Amino acid sequence: MELETETARGRTTISSYAPDGVVIGAEKFTESFILMPDGNPERWAVDRFSDLSTSILDALCAVDCEVLLIGTGTNQQFPDSGHTRVLVERNRSAEFMSSRSACSTFNVLSLDDRSVTAAIILPL
Repeated sequence: MELETETARGRTTISSYAPDGVVIGAEKFTESFILMPDGNPERWAVDRFSDLSTSILDALCAVDCEVLLIGTGTNQQFPDSGHTRVLVERNRSAEFMSSRSACSTFNVLSLDDRSVTAAIILPL
């Protein structure tokens, strides 16, 4: 899906996404990644939702952001009790949604100057 171009100086946004990858700036990502509005995307070693361990989620909770989005892949999936326990212990919340929804939500929040981090599992 091609997204309408809107820019915010100094903010990273997703240019487009499709089943074969996500474009951020001029770079296409075909593997899972973590994205923050003021940083560069980083490869994320989670290839499917079942790979999301409590230790990986704990590390995500350490990221300094107001909103944490977790794109769960093609379909929306929900955290199990272990994931929920990590969130409660860290006094954090996370929004679990399909990766397509997480890409769109990331842009909306980023352009609204919100401190948001998205951990996106690919493929979409």
